[in-house]
Amino acid sequence: MSSVGRAFGRTALAVVLLLAGPAATWAQIVFDAQVVRITDGDSVTLRVGDVTYRARLHGIDAPESTQPWGADATATLRRMMPVGSRVRVVVPDVDRFGRLIVRLFVDEAEVNLRMLEAGAAWHYTRFDQSAEYAEAEASARRASRGLWATENPIPPWDWRQGAR
Repeated sequence: MSSVGRAFGRTALAVVLLLAGPAATWAQIVFDAQVVRITDGDSVTLRVGDVTYRARLHGIDAPESTQPWGADATATLRRMMPVGSRVRVVVPDVDRFGRLIVRLFVDEAEVNLRMLEAGAAWHYTRFDQSAEYAEAEASARRASRGLWATENPIPPWDWRQGAR
């Protein structure tokens, strides 16, 4: 597809998001997509027809690729939804970079929640206050799963600020 076609597809989705109303109603935007790339533990590229969209998983923050556990988080996400997988997408928001902020589902299981349960990500409370996500992270911490097996893992938001 040409860059004009891709831009039109992105513009069309942006219009749909704008017409959907305030953020509280955006969770009603639901569609199916194919996973075409997994960039890291919380970023993916999705395809709908001939149009691709960059997306970030809502409510979680996985270790950066250069950070301890970063490769593990990416591998965990790839196991949960390999490239080529079909996913159900719920769009609660769009970020300042134009990426869709998404909740992803594979066979009714929420991928975002499963990443927290696996200890592959932090609950990103700056953008999500859900008790379900908080409990999933707490459970992984108690069980020392994933990144919680190490003492004092550095949250990605601190890592990005240079606290290595």
